[in-house]
Amino acid sequence: MISLASIWAVALRHIRILLQGELNLALFLLYWPVLDILIWGFLGSWIQQAQAAQLPNYTTAALLGILLWQVVGRGSNIMVTSFSEEIWSNSVVTLFSLPLRTIEWMVGIVLFYIIMQIITTITCMLVMLMLYEVSLSYVLSTFLTFLPPLIFSSIWIGFTSLQIIVTLGRRGAELGQVIAWFLLPFTGAYYPIEVLPHWGQVISKFLPMSYVFQGMRGYVMYQQDPTPYLIKGYLLSIPYAICALLLFVYCFNRSKRQGLARLAD
Repeated sequence: MISLASIWAVALRHIRILLQGELNLALFLLYWPVLDILIWGFLGSWIQQAQAAQLPNYTTAALLGILLWQVVGRGSNIMVTSFSEEIWSNSVVTLFSLPLRTIEWMVGIVLFYIIMQIITTITCMLVMLMLYEVSLSYVLSTFLTFLPPLIFSSIWIGFTSLQIIVTLGRRGAELGQVIAWFLLPFTGAYYPIEVLPHWGQVISKFLPMSYVFQGMRGYVMYQQDPTPYLIKGYLLSIPYAICALLLFVYCFNRSKRQGLARLAD
């Protein structure tokens, strides 16, 4: 006979884990639904505020926004997942017991990210070519124009996330994965930042991605010169990337002194 007490005990156990501050479960329960509400809510607000005639080349701009965001969001997640896999497989101590310098591992991770991103981009562009009436040459040239500052953005977000993991270990893996997606609503990847509330626009001003996506949308939809936006994107993303790399080295060296084996606990 099924025991109701046993069923309740299982549910109560997980409720207590959540109440005790289990970050991964809280993020799974609350973060992703709220993110969906923010992104698609703001996108709906933008479309509702504008008539179809006021959104020229919307399909191309929307597809490029999605494609370029993969460089940032999925790219940083690739870096986080690469290190998390070493922790989950209990091989992080073995890896760094080899004659492998931290800078060599960092460059290798960035190289792996670039390779994976090339594969993702080619696949997405082939799908776009098959399903949508867009000029592949135009999409590719525009993509390459706005790509570099987003690579720097992906690097600083990725290594900022890795700082969390080398500090908290396995417990910080989920938090490291969502850093980029937490910033997504404020980047203007899918809609102009003007539809955000004032506090959201203030956050956007400090994100280099927001200027890149603004410039891309203005260029594709209204043939505006994107140079000022690209310059702002570079001026923010490069210093952010340098700071994130230096801070990661500091956090990683401190974690090594404390013992890398603790990251798997």
